[in-house]
Amino acid sequence: YQLVTTNSKLVFMKYKALMLDLDGTTVPNSVAALPSTRVIEAIKKAEEKLHVGIATGRTLIESIPILEKLSLSGPSVVHGGAQVIDASTKEVVWEKRIDTQSVKEVIAIFAQFNISVSYNTEDTNEHIPLTAQKFPKNPLSLWHYGLEPEVAEALVDKLSNIPTISVSKTLSWDPTKYVVFVTHLEATKQHGIFEVAKLLGIETHEIIGVGDSYNDFPLLMASGLKIAMGNAAQDLKDIADFVAPSVEEDGVAVIIEKFILQE
Repeated sequence: YQLVTTNSKLVFMKYKALMLDLDGTTVPNSVAALPSTRVIEAIKKAEEKLHVGIATGRTLIESIPILEKLSLSGPSVVHGGAQVIDASTKEVVWEKRIDTQSVKEVIAIFAQFNISVSYNTEDTNEHIPLTAQKFPKNPLSLWHYGLEPEVAEALVDKLSNIPTISVSKTLSWDPTKYVVFVTHLEATKQHGIFEVAKLLGIETHEIIGVGDSYNDFPLLMASGLKIAMGNAAQDLKDIADFVAPSVEEDGVAVIIEKFILQE
């Protein structure tokens, strides 16, 4: 059991799952980044006590190198919450896709900004730009990388008027730019965490959620213990119960040592 401070109250809590964002949390913001040795070893120790999974905006294919490096098993959240997968078998166990009318509306709004919108093929992770005449029937997500902050904010504002989708922005692998990411309305990290809790047979307040960027608000809001990284957006730190050291300082290992491994 771990004694924690949350909302100015001391409570004893035995956590049953740790759900980690990837980029900026478990690994540095880089497409080829892998967890440090310290983080890998800490996660292995944590798995002896509770379930460890990821909750990432990455697609399944993009997540596989890290999943395999960590040797995770059981449910994890990928594609920004659009899919829950079994980390060991890579089988999709739950998903929500965007309907055709919503896709058309999203494409139309991006076109107003003269910006293309893309999706990922699920088998190859190829990035394919869409047009009003050519788009997949039910994609998991739509997005655009490399946007200036003010453009990303304006896009999010416009897209938020579509009632059937969820839209978020997050830092790109270029730290000066943003990604605008669109999924089904019920496909956020929060919805993914709800499904993980069902699959594990636990309550969401028994989950530790860890993240660093704007798309991690739903992850933290779904979790019993909300943790932001030292490199996290200030808005995320503001809602966190605990701010960990940065990803460069192996903050995930510190979290595990503090909240899971201490007796």
